[in-house]
Amino acid sequence: MIPLDHILVPIDFSDTSREALPYAYKIAGKFGSKITLLHAITMFEYDPYGSQKSFSSADDLYESIEESANNYCDEIIENANETSKKLSIEKVMERGISPHEVITGYAKNNIVNLIVMATHGRSGVAHVLLGSVTEKVIQTASCPVLVTKKPKHADLQELLFNNILVPTDFSESSRQAMEYAVVLAKEYNAKINLMHSLEVRFHPAYYAAGVESIFQLDPDIKPRIQARLEAFLQSFDLSGIEVATSITEGSSHTQIVKQAQSQKHDLIVMSTRGHDEIADYLIGSTTDRVIKSAPCPILVTR
Repeated sequence: MIPLDHILVPIDFSDTSREALPYAYKIAGKFGSKITLLHAITMFEYDPYGSQKSFSSADDLYESIEESANNYCDEIIENANETSKKLSIEKVMERGISPHEVITGYAKNNIVNLIVMATHGRSGVAHVLLGSVTEKVIQTASCPVLVTKKPKHADLQELLFNNILVPTDFSESSRQAMEYAVVLAKEYNAKINLMHSLEVRFHPAYYAAGVESIFQLDPDIKPRIQARLEAFLQSFDLSGIEVATSITEGSSHTQIVKQAQSQKHDLIVMSTRGHDEIADYLIGSTTDRVIKSAPCPILVTR
């Protein structure tokens, strides 16, 4: 059984960071998890485009922010308790150089099983230019990260994971993602769609000859991929879970987002790395691109 005993929710006072809370509450209610609200008090933020770069006094900065941070977290906890008396929520203030280091450091040192956070916080424009805190957490965290989107339903009872999409490239990393999907599907009585996208680059000569699909060149490739998908599924306990498979062709991140939109998936579960780890590192991983475009939350596993 995959543990989900301790959920970490980074809070930076922004409305966006609060959007992660309903998801954390819902998961904690299902699995009996403890929730920790973490506010990172950063001493220095480096901006290569800014004209001023200076260190603040650590003590002065901590004292000026601590009171408002405590009050803010107390308000969140009070509102959560009004919604559900069963939630166990604590607040933590941590000092550090950068938010993502504070978040990942706390998660590693305190046996956190899941980090739940939104895509952007207070510095939305800076994040677009420099890479968001969420992206850095995903790259360095020791545990899975649930990247949330703004909930469509205000009522937490309507916030469910009914239809889960799991992209796979048959790597061990994607196997780990499937394990999490199975746990969630059983808890939420959800369906799973296991998909594989064939991303093939053709020489221009093929297009000139009218060949635009790998299925034209190799008519047997789809049955072979289907057999691999079915073999992949055999290693999981899928009792009580409705599972479908799909095979697409094209850019992986584009096909994943299209599947999520067309099939109305409410959760994507995928790993940070697959077979092509070096290319992912150099040009930006498929996971990063899906996070930017997906219409639903993404659970990113290790």
